[in-house]
Amino acid sequence: MRAWTRSARGAETIALTILLFLATGCALGRDVIDVRLSSIANPTAGPLVRIERVTDRRVFEANPRTASIPSLDNPEDIKNPSVTSRAIARKRGGFGKALGEIVLPEGRTVGGLVEEALARGFREAGYRVAARGEPAGTGAIPVEADIEQFWAWFRPGFAQVAAECEVRVAVKAPMPAFQSAEPVKGVSRVTGMAITTDSWQKAVDQGLEDFVRNLRERLRTSR
Repeated sequence: MRAWTRSARGAETIALTILLFLATGCALGRDVIDVRLSSIANPTAGPLVRIERVTDRRVFEANPRTASIPSLDNPEDIKNPSVTSRAIARKRGGFGKALGEIVLPEGRTVGGLVEEALARGFREAGYRVAARGEPAGTGAIPVEADIEQFWAWFRPGFAQVAAECEVRVAVKAPMPAFQSAEPVKGVSRVTGMAITTDSWQKAVDQGLEDFVRNLRERLRTSR
């Protein structure tokens, strides 16, 4: 009887291990995801803003205490802005062991994505956004942004696992919407039996869309 119990428990452990492994999808190595925001044209009228700068202030760690803190598989990459500027997620095994990462394609950066999101949020709220390098005149409202968080991470579970994402940006501008130091945020959670490349794509897409929506509503309610 004891032998049967040990055997059953062993089989359960093996089955759980397999499930947790499968839940991570293809976790080894570096994956590339091309996150694209849909854009809209400037309104025909409305206040004019100029996005002066977007600074990526995320801090990467080699062995973070939680998966929501940005990290990379190779500690040397943490010192390399050409990698950190593109990094958006860290894959993990079913038991939480850190594995490969997910980055944007060459030529795309988190700072560029946030600038696109800011422009769309302002336009949806009725503001015109001056293009970079375009003469905007003396009436343009200057906007600056510091990226505090832009990261997706794996959340383990028994029946379901999840890919979660948070975008958090401190926006500075001489406007009522930004008199408070409260950053603009966007969050998402994508669940399933396994976290695949498509899951990561959805998590980041939805987190960024939530950020745009929250920026738009803050601007509209403070005008």
